[in-house]
Amino acid sequence: MNIKQGGDKMNKKKMYLWATLGLLLLGVLFSTSQRTKISVIEGEWDISQEVKSNGYEIYLVETSDFDYTNPAVYNVAQEIKARTLTPEEAIEEVLKFVVQNIQYSSSVSVDSCFEETASTALQSGVGDCVSMARLATALLRAQGIPARTMGGCLSGFSRCTPIFAVVPTLEAQVTPMIEGDFKKRGFLHEWVEAWYPDNSDTTGKWHLLESTSGQIFDMSCISYLEFGYDSNPRDRCVITSPDFWRTCKNY
Repeated sequence: MNIKQGGDKMNKKKMYLWATLGLLLLGVLFSTSQRTKISVIEGEWDISQEVKSNGYEIYLVETSDFDYTNPAVYNVAQEIKARTLTPEEAIEEVLKFVVQNIQYSSSVSVDSCFEETASTALQSGVGDCVSMARLATALLRAQGIPARTMGGCLSGFSRCTPIFAVVPTLEAQVTPMIEGDFKKRGFLHEWVEAWYPDNSDTTGKWHLLESTSGQIFDMSCISYLEFGYDSNPRDRCVITSPDFWRTCKNY
């Protein structure tokens, strides 16, 4: 092989390497843009500056299971924001919508949960605590209200007094815990945390939302035992810790 042929091969390898790196970079950029997609609906109230100053924009991002630009979800969020004057009112209306439009059922399988999104939950009209938390979170984020989901369990013995309740007598929807079943449903639970500033303090406050009953609680409520914030659709569906499961059973 002469020097020219060797040089051509080397140049081709370099070109292939640069092309591969370029594709990888495009993939990273595309993935990042997908993860940071924010399309906040405009309305009578706007807390975007307070959200930004507190660094909570991450909790407005549209994800695969919080697919709030889906027309069905977006239209509901748009209608709610159009008729509310404050984020507090919007949160209450979101909870009211979820309770009235999603029939609680513990029959959602793990596989179905992995595939479920806010829009499919809305379309089916049936779901468990994960389904209802997904839809509530998507509706809140679409309006510019930071929201995140938390997994853990609900106490079978203690209940806190809610700050707000869609139906005063309605309690969180729960089902018995079954040995070996790590799906979040019933006492093995999923709920939402939402943030908004108040009139006197732009640092605001997080609130605990029970989407299966339309209740808002102070974050100090001891009825909820936290396992961890969800980082992906799988975490939203299951808690595969036997130790935590046993703790929940007696909580």
